[in-house]
Amino acid sequence: MKFGFQVMLRGVASSGDGLASIARSGEKFGFDIIAPNDHLIVPKGIDSTYPYTDDGIWPGASVVECHDQLTSMAFIAGHTDNIRILASVMVVPYREPVLTAKIIATADLLSKGRIILGCGVGWMSEEMEAIGTEPFEERGKVTDEYIKVFKELWTAKKPRYEGDYVKFSEILFKPLPIQKPHPPVWIGGESKAALRRVARLGDGWFPAANNPKFTISTPNDLATRLDLLKTVCEEEDRNFDELDIGFFFTGGVSSKERRSADGDRQLLTGQPSDIAADINKFNDAGLGTLICIFQRPELGETLEQMEWFGKEVIPLVRGI
Repeated sequence: MKFGFQVMLRGVASSGDGLASIARSGEKFGFDIIAPNDHLIVPKGIDSTYPYTDDGIWPGASVVECHDQLTSMAFIAGHTDNIRILASVMVVPYREPVLTAKIIATADLLSKGRIILGCGVGWMSEEMEAIGTEPFEERGKVTDEYIKVFKELWTAKKPRYEGDYVKFSEILFKPLPIQKPHPPVWIGGESKAALRRVARLGDGWFPAANNPKFTISTPNDLATRLDLLKTVCEEEDRNFDELDIGFFFTGGVSSKERRSADGDRQLLTGQPSDIAADINKFNDAGLGTLICIFQRPELGETLEQMEWFGKEVIPLVRGI
């Protein structure tokens, strides 16, 4: 099992010192992956439905600040040595694909092969309209084409592409990423369409726990969804065993035990041994990488939570 942590590029991670401290500390405490999120601007009026809350309201709307994800990933790479850096997830339609492929290739080269590209289609039409993307309604098709463009640029000796949104030929694209054939592409999303994108274009699947339409709150939920992914892979003639399986557990991880309405202990809360047992059940269900969130309003509390998990929980799972 590999462990990572999500970083919202706001609050305590909005300053260079804060983000560098979180990244270096994560590496020190034994985490494998740091996973910054992606937004570029925050529109004043958001009517789009946020897919990860019951009421459809995006919690980040009241915060406003957000750093660019790809710039932040390069910054993190410069302040760390070994921890891998996962775009969690990059909203693919936000950025012109040739330039994006160059940025990711550069970051992978300069970080000595530590980039994982999490990819999503996005959900906020107002943000895409402000940025000037292709039509919001076509974001799934755009995402598929842009991922194909990335791979063409990262792998072909003489890259060329003729698509609905992107056309190029007679170009050279060097230097290439260190990772071969290219940085891993993990597809975010929980829907059947997302699973098909995993089978057709992904090196891994990276769902989140809190999509009300496709909730993955327990190991059994994950196992059920993985069974569906296996079926989709069979339909798409894809080897399921080739895929990395990551999971963003959006519930709060805490040393303070919490109880649900029916009196059961909530997952990943309580004693380190209880949390380790929960994680082992996810592992048994087929999970390879667990991403949690420890970010708190204060930097000291954030680092304290990360250190506790790194020193008290991770060794139990790994048998150290």
